[in-house]
Amino acid sequence: MAHYEAGKDYHLQSLLKSTYKFLLKMDDLHEVQKEMIKFIKSLQDIYPHDLKRAFLNLHKKLSTYENHPFESRAFLYLDIISWLESKIDNIPVNQVIRAKYLLKSQASNT
Repeated sequence: MAHYEAGKDYHLQSLLKSTYKFLLKMDDLHEVQKEMIKFIKSLQDIYPHDLKRAFLNLHKKLSTYENHPFESRAFLYLDIISWLESKIDNIPVNQVIRAKYLLKSQASNT
């Protein structure tokens, strides 16, 4: 994801391959990682005007795993859901995370 964000996607396929092998070797390949790898792999085939729909579809898929006991660990390391929401709404990810934090703070104060 970092390479995609930085616009350095020319080696993305080899990075995905090595990441996939590493996750298999570590016996840590879960559904969230599989979906992310599949999505990033498919990015080269998605037209720019279809990107938002692709991000929406991935968001829908990954949201189902957010509270899953075995899959939720992936969300602790990287807030994929907020990243996707930033892509969907075309705003910086830090604004999405801040808005969620403020909303959670307001809810806990009431």
